[in-house]
Amino acid sequence: MTDTPLTANLRARPPGLHGAGDEYWGLAWAALEWLERNVEEGMQTLETGSGSSTIVFAAKGADHVAVTPDPSEEKRIRGQCELLGISSERVTFRIGPSHEVLPALEPRPLDIVLVDGAHGFPYPALDWWFLAPQLKVGGRMLIDDAYMPPVGALVDSLRAQPAWQIDETVGHRTVVVRKIAEGLPSFDWGGERVGGRMNFRYLPAAERGVAAVRHRVFSSRLGLRAVGVARRGSGLRWRKSG
Repeated sequence: MTDTPLTANLRARPPGLHGAGDEYWGLAWAALEWLERNVEEGMQTLETGSGSSTIVFAAKGADHVAVTPDPSEEKRIRGQCELLGISSERVTFRIGPSHEVLPALEPRPLDIVLVDGAHGFPYPALDWWFLAPQLKVGGRMLIDDAYMPPVGALVDSLRAQPAWQIDETVGHRTVVVRKIAEGLPSFDWGGERVGGRMNFRYLPAAERGVAAVRHRVFSSRLGLRAVGVARRGSGLRWRKSG
């Protein structure tokens, strides 16, 4: 290998790792540079998806697991590592969709996780769900393509959870979150803006306005307080049902 940073080498000559071996997709270059700066030899790491990021994990000497549904990616990535003079002996590929592979993996404490597999709902959240217990307290998770609504909803949720914090954004696609405590998410919704503001867009258009007013009057804290004041003023006794 040369003294040129690995990300710069890959950017200058993007290898065909995906599709039929003639396509290159993956992390934005800024996120790949983040991995090159932060992954250290001997770290326990895992990613959903594989590609140039896998090459960086290998080059930095991590004990790495890459989960991908495409078995041909393993051959191409190991071949590219060989061309670059990088050992891929400490990289293990697990072939299959992440929602099937991750629950079957032997748990191990993880230092860095990259979530960049399936982006449709609910797969980013499932990747997080299966991997969050294994990430060490203080460990970091990169969540790529956060502008996509199914991924953005995961980021919104983690922003609201006391066990997680947003560390930084890398470029305009990738969010780095840090696990700061153990613990499950709340079992109930506390008004967090997960996936945007509350709305009733699933209802027919004629019913949305009525539903929004009823919610504000009978479900929101402010509305319930106003109803309680009105009831007390009328002398009526009111007991919450259920």
